[in-house]
Amino acid sequence: MRKKIMALLLATAMVATLLAGCSSSKQETASEDTTETEDTKTTDSTQATTDTAKDQDTEKTFKVGITIQSLENSYWAGVFGVVETLMKEKGWDYTVLACNDSSATQIQQIENFITDQVDLIMVHPSDPNAIEDYLKEARDAGIKVMCWDDKMTNTDLNWILDNTKLGYSIGQEAANFINDHYSADNKAQVAIMNYPQTPILLERENGILAALEEICKDNYEVVAQQPALDAQTALSNMETILQANPDVKVVCSIGAGGDIGANEAFMTATGGKIPEDMGIFSADATQQQLEAIVNGEASRASVGFEGSNKKTAEAVVDLYERLLNGETFEDQNLVRPLLVIDSENAAEYLADYK
Repeated sequence: MRKKIMALLLATAMVATLLAGCSSSKQETASEDTTETEDTKTTDSTQATTDTAKDQDTEKTFKVGITIQSLENSYWAGVFGVVETLMKEKGWDYTVLACNDSSATQIQQIENFITDQVDLIMVHPSDPNAIEDYLKEARDAGIKVMCWDDKMTNTDLNWILDNTKLGYSIGQEAANFINDHYSADNKAQVAIMNYPQTPILLERENGILAALEEICKDNYEVVAQQPALDAQTALSNMETILQANPDVKVVCSIGAGGDIGANEAFMTATGGKIPEDMGIFSADATQQQLEAIVNGEASRASVGFEGSNKKTAEAVVDLYERLLNGETFEDQNLVRPLLVIDSENAAEYLADYK
């Protein structure tokens, strides 16, 4: 009996030991599983952080400051309306300002951009010489600098036109028109819409006059030269010209403003019935100018560049991005193309505005 009891006690002890062992084994396994899960979570979290950092690095945002002569000018207003849209789509921080052709105002704008630590300054100078030192200050601060229209020293890139060649192209279109409709016995009276205060626009005017003199020397006379950056000023000045010289039928303009204002004056003076020997020849090829050409108004031809406001805006924003991403250009002066738009191709380029 005592042996049976001892055997039973031993068996009970063995079962208890086995149960205790099983319990310990499950706890250790559970502990190991928990540790593995936490390690996995830690790894996943680290990977997610790394992926986020990569995404943030890929999606670069930039701060851009732009100062131009005027936003009253139809060309500038049209182009920079699209430029703003493109920069907004990229998520950039940007400021577009007009200095209203005041060097003092433009200097203050540039200084503010430097203080704001922008990544890029683009300037359309009122007076290039007045701002050279301030652009140097910007570059010394690590800011990329781009100039539109002038060959400047303290820039990373100058986006320029051969303005004498541009003016010559305008004058050439006008001269051919004059030769078709006028003669030495019936000279065309010509008005020039200019803006000699700005050096590059004086170059355009000189190019216009050179072409007229070379191509239709005996068939014209310039009877008026009036400043006209914006359409409203041009309209007023053209009305004054027509009061003093009612036989003026040909206008050459350095830009869109003079074209649009002169066209409105001619449309009013003729009751919308533009004669075949009346024509306006200009630069910029804005939507309003192309519409006038297509509609058979006084605007006959305009020398454009990339083809439309949209194409010009896309081209300049592409240059911003290339500069901001560290690209350097072999030539500091990047010359833009010239494109004559007239009745034969105006509808094609006008479609790009729609």
